[in-house]
Order: sequence, then C-alpha cells, then structure tokens
Amino acid sequence: MTKSKFIIHYLMLNKYSYLLAIVCIFVVNFLQVEIPRYIQLAVDLLNQATLESKAALLDNVQWVIGLSVIMVVVRILSRIYSLNPGRITEAALKNAVFHRLNRLPTTFHRRYASGKLISIINNDLTGIRLFYGIGFLQLFNIFFALTLTPIWMWRISPQLTIYCVVPIVVASIIFWLGFRKLRALQAQRLICLQDLSEQLMNYLAGIDLIKNQQMDAWATSEVNKVNRQLFDCTMKIVKIQTFFMPILDYANHFMKVLILGLGGYYLLQSQLTIGEITAFLSYSVLLALPLMHLGRIATVYQMGMISIDSVQSILNSEIPSTDTLRMDDTEKSSLRGSTLSVKNLSYRYPNAEHEPGELVLKNLNFSIKAGEKVGVLGSIGSGKSTLVNCLNHHLSIAAGQIFWGDQDISQISRKDWRSFVRTITQEPFLFSATLAENIKFGAHQPGQNTTDLDVEQVLKLSQLSADVRRFSAGDQTLVGEKGIMLSGGQKQRLSIARALLTPCDLIIMDNVLSAVDYDTERSILKGVFKRIQGQSLLVVSHRVSALEYMDNILVLQAGRIIARGTHDQLLKSSSYYRETWELQRHEESAA
Repeated sequence: MTKSKFIIHYLMLNKYSYLLAIVCIFVVNFLQVEIPRYIQLAVDLLNQATLESKAALLDNVQWVIGLSVIMVVVRILSRIYSLNPGRITEAALKNAVFHRLNRLPTTFHRRYASGKLISIINNDLTGIRLFYGIGFLQLFNIFFALTLTPIWMWRISPQLTIYCVVPIVVASIIFWLGFRKLRALQAQRLICLQDLSEQLMNYLAGIDLIKNQQMDAWATSEVNKVNRQLFDCTMKIVKIQTFFMPILDYANHFMKVLILGLGGYYLLQSQLTIGEITAFLSYSVLLALPLMHLGRIATVYQMGMISIDSVQSILNSEIPSTDTLRMDDTEKSSLRGSTLSVKNLSYRYPNAEHEPGELVLKNLNFSIKAGEKVGVLGSIGSGKSTLVNCLNHHLSIAAGQIFWGDQDISQISRKDWRSFVRTITQEPFLFSATLAENIKFGAHQPGQNTTDLDVEQVLKLSQLSADVRRFSAGDQTLVGEKGIMLSGGQKQRLSIARALLTPCDLIIMDNVLSAVDYDTERSILKGVFKRIQGQSLLVVSHRVSALEYMDNILVLQAGRIIARGTHDQLLKSSSYYRETWELQRHEESAA
C-alpha cells in the first residue's frame, strides 16, 4: 500500500465522523467571524442616546451572547468528531501491526530488533494518532479561518486588509524555510529513539551479565552516546522551533500595529468608525490563532508522514505466499498422524552469521513415524538447533526437503504447521503472569478447553507439582517478567507442562532437560511418554541419558548424521556415542 493509499484508507475508516467534524469546524469559524460584526454594530451605537439605539444595542449584545454559547457547544462537538478518529486509527493500526508481526518470517525479525519495533509501536503510532486527530482538526480550523476571516476583513476595509497581508506573506516564506529543515530533523529524531530503545532492550535483557562482569560503566557510556545523539537532534529541533516557528506570531503582532496605526489614520479621515476598527482588531486575533497553530500543524504533519513510513515498513513487508493459504478442518484431519520425512535436507544461513557457502546441515535423511520416539545426539555446534528450526518451519527452507505425509511443509502455512508440531525450546519464554496462566498460554484455540485438573496433571508429569506445592499461592504464583522468580530447571519444566497440556502430532524437545539432574530427567521423560501415547516425539540433546529409551537415535556431527540406531546398537557401532555415554555415566556417578 502506497503512502497516499494508506492515508486515504484510514481517513475513510472514520469518514462519517470526519464529515460531521468538518461541518462543526465550519460552523465554529463562521460564528467566530460573525460575532465581531455584532460587536462592531454595538460599539457604533454607544455614542447614540436614542431609545431605538439602546434597543438595537441590547439586541446586538444578545446576539453576541447567543452566538457565543452556540459556538462553545459546536466547538465541543467538533473536537469529539475530529479527535476520536485519531484514537480509533491508532487502535486499528496497533492491531494490524501486531497481526502482521505475528505472521512475518524470521528473516524480517532479524532485520528489525525488538527495541526498534517497540519504538515504532509506541512513538510512531502516537505520531499517526496526532496526524489523524489534532492534525485534522487544526488543518480545517486553519483553512476556514484563513478563508473566512480575510473576507470579513475585506468587507470593512480592502486597503487595510492588503497592508495586513504583506507581513503574513513575508513571515510565511521564512516559516517554510525552517519547516523544510525541521522535517529532516524529525525523521532523524525518530531513528535515534528507535536506536535508544533497541540498545536499552539489549542491556536490560543482559542486566545480570552487566552486573556480574562489572560492565555498568561501559553500558552507561554506550547509552550516553546514543542518548547524546538524541539530545543533540532534539536541541536542533528546539532551536528551529524557537527561531523560525514564532515568526508568524511576530507577524501577527506587527499586523496589530498596522491596524492601530493605519486604522487611526482612516478614523481621522472618517473612512472607518471606532466599531469597525474594534471589529478589525477582533479579526486580527482570529487570524493570529491559526497562524500560531500553523507551526504546530507543521510539526504534526511531519511526524505523521515520517511515522507512516516507519509503520509501512512493517505493513508492507512481504508475507510468504504459503502463509496466506489456510487448511480447512477436513484437510487437517487427513494429515493427522502422518509420518515426518526428511529427504536430503541441507541448509545454510542467508546472513553473515556463517561463512558464505558454508552448509550448516548436509544431506540429512530420516523419518519419524506416528507414535515413534526419535532422539538426536550432538555436541555444541553440530547443527541440532538449526535442524529443529527447519523442522518446525521457523527457518525458511527450500521445497522438496521435509514432508508431512505426502505434503511438503514448505507449502503449508506456518500457523497450520504448528497445529501439528509443538516445539519446547531450551530458552523458554514466560510471561509476567501466574504459573497456571503460563501453562494455559496457547491453549485458548477453538475446541481446546482446559481445566484446572488438566493443569495439575501436566504439572505432575513435568515433575513440577512438588515445587508448586511449596509456593504460598500454588499455581497462582506470579512468575515475574521472563520467569525471573523461577530457577532454570523450573522454567524448563514449566515449558514442558505447557506443551503437554494440549494435544498435537509431534512434540520436539530441543535440549530442554539440560538444567535438571539425571533422575529428574528420567522422571520427566517417563511422564512425557505416558502422556503422549500415540504421538510422535523428537528429543534433541547432548546428554545420552535423555535418549537411551528412544526407538531410534541419530548422531549428528558437523551437520551430518554419522550414525543411527537404538541405544544398544549405537554403543556397539559408534565410538563417538559410546565415549559420550561413558563420560556422562562417570559424571552422573560423581554427582
């Protein structure tokens, strides 16, 4: 969607509210220029002492009061109808942006750090809200004020009106020179805000490391650098707003001097009356307000245009065509309980994390049948996590390498694919909520109704129920941000409980038992086996003890499968497997 289409789309979203706002704004401005006319007539009647003049004076005063009351009511309506669409647009865009972010592939999230995305959602969407709210209100306020007010001034004195326009034109030229420079600085400021947000997110995520390694001085220095850039940019904006933006206000003051000076001369020449000069001064005030607001509307317009560019960088990002295709219930049912087949899987990362041309996975071939339990053993750097991210379609893979039944998973939308496959990662993410709420997270899909009994059952299977009983609030205990109140092992067991709560066809456990002892590991695996009877299981680990009860074990080294078989078969046929097993048995005995 182009920027012009974007602007029109969200204008049309609240078209009726905007139409009512335009009508109300016009009525307000019309009443504003009509009231000084009655003031003019009232002032000119002050010098007359007849009964008719007193009655006319009273009528004019009543007209001024009545029109003022009506103007107040209509002004309130104009603000309601023009400002509310800004909030509605902001809410709609937040939903659209989050929905888009949830569907965009990993390649997008590698380009945009979380801090930048948070800055866009907070700062840039605020700019768009002002653009569609206060920006719309002031735009039409200025338009009607600058068209109606000069017409009413022209009716009183064309010559004096022309003299008043000259300083406004000169000031407008100077104003636009500053406006052009201000736009570039506003864009630079939003980028600085995004950089600062990104850096703060990174340092807060690693705050424990910064404290332990006594890196606080270095972190403070790095934040100060980015903060200084933001400060310098903001100060440049303030200087322009201080020296260029008020120029229109100065021109208005000069216009009042012209009105008093030339108006006094025309009064002496009997070309104007005191009432007409009074009305002219009132019109100058009405002309001053939109001129002063012109600087504000210019800033809002700039922020809005720049913010729209940032938001469009998300909304216009391409979603893979396969992710737009969704299966119906019949298609999903036909694929339930299928075999996962991996055929000549090779993968290299598309960015600079690895050397150009280096394959992380090299011609892998294996399958996982329905109900089969397969293990993958490998040391750090062997490609285990990359394999998992290919299997769960977290990474984009080429067609013809991984199949679910006879269906190529590269042609299945990620959302559909994750209804078949559930991954338990080695770094579980926990929300700042209760234990029960974290377990139930993701179990709110249609047809997936969970109970407290289900939660209690999966807590037992994941060997976490004893820990939960020791908490004063039980499963209603708040775990804190990212589960800060729990140990590493408790976090991993909680993520296992979450995965076991609702059924799926294949569970992938990516080194999730590394933070628990060997006895707890065996107990958890026995509980998982009991829970997922009939479901497939893939356990990825560098610990042989987690794999000895698997139906089939793959030994992965440097991206290749160097051996495969059952635990007993590999002890005989693979020296790497046997040496790893003996070393870990020694460690277990020592522990």
